[in-house]
Amino acid sequence: MTQAKTALDGLRVLEISALSGAVAGRVLADLGAEVIKIEPEGGEPFRRALPCVPTLEGEESAAWLAFNHGKKSVTLDLASDAGLRGFATLSAKADIVVTDWERMDLDEMDRLAKEARKANPALVWTEILPFGRGAPFERYAATDTTLQALGGHLYLNGDVDRPPVRISLPVGLIQGGAEAASAALMAYWHALKTGVGQRVDISVQECIVWTLLNSTMAWQILGLNEMRGGAIRKERANRFFTRLVWETKDGFIFFGPVGGGGGAAREKSYTALVAWMAEDGFNDDILTRHDWNGDGQFFIPQEDYDAVTEIIVRFIKTKTTDELIERAVRERILLAPISSVQGVFENPQFRARGLFRALEDAQRGLSVELPARWANLSGTPLLPPRPAPKAGADTSALLSCETEGSLL
Repeated sequence: MTQAKTALDGLRVLEISALSGAVAGRVLADLGAEVIKIEPEGGEPFRRALPCVPTLEGEESAAWLAFNHGKKSVTLDLASDAGLRGFATLSAKADIVVTDWERMDLDEMDRLAKEARKANPALVWTEILPFGRGAPFERYAATDTTLQALGGHLYLNGDVDRPPVRISLPVGLIQGGAEAASAALMAYWHALKTGVGQRVDISVQECIVWTLLNSTMAWQILGLNEMRGGAIRKERANRFFTRLVWETKDGFIFFGPVGGGGGAAREKSYTALVAWMAEDGFNDDILTRHDWNGDGQFFIPQEDYDAVTEIIVRFIKTKTTDELIERAVRERILLAPISSVQGVFENPQFRARGLFRALEDAQRGLSVELPARWANLSGTPLLPPRPAPKAGADTSALLSCETEGSLL
């Protein structure tokens, strides 16, 4: 049986990266592109980023392994003439180059981009920077924490009576990589049509802004900015506080039963909740005293919001998370579990949809499951996970014998 082609069958990508660039390369590799990492002798520094996991050959970065499976590796000294010739050789047959500021500064990017475009005018050069090109701070260094802050994430995370907190994973760098993959493919489509390559300029700070969803619209709609509140907050910049994180018998859920907008869907959700509470003997006048999700919600006293919250708190604590989710799906109650990592892997819906796929890496002694089926393409399915490359494993195969001798 002939194996279906992948979405990016025949596409070649060169990757000079740390985390952001590796994420972009991972997306393209999953879609079927041949992704070639260009590393210094001994491997790129990101291979040793903490936290590390033990393998048969020592420790390697967990993040590096997660975002680099299915790729190839060529070792080149890009500061040398021989390395530059090797890079030009690879660029001549490539379609996209992806790089980020954690591997190269702007001057080095410009130097290599010039050589790559000379070898291949149709090449798409994709660079991921903290703030993008053209601004006075284009050369400023940044970390994921500073980018979460300057992109608006930290302002919204945590309790209002104390400093903000960051999301524990490097969501800024990861989001920047995903956006870079998407933008690079747009530029590649243009190159296919015109034969002209482009420079793709990714600002991680701007990528963070796009992850804030409706928070970015609060001022334009309400004339108010959202503020952080942890479990209890002014949803959508409302003037009143409502609870959004609720403790169950065995965990936590996210749920906005009253206030905060949501229209007819939230009204139906709350009606179903009240009916369920009545079945279990939770009958209190406060549950129906106001039109909690109608136009009058903005004029309800905060004391009444606090009172309705108290009775809903007591009810939800009598239920397990699974009980709540099962009923919510059946009756369209707008709540969702707050999952641990274990909970994500045990989620029956994720399992039914085949989100996780096995990765067997005998050379490293690793047998793991990865959330690898992030898109379900019927005609051009994603490639299954394949082991990440050893540094320089593909140098000989990808460079001619004459060139190779002067590069190693």
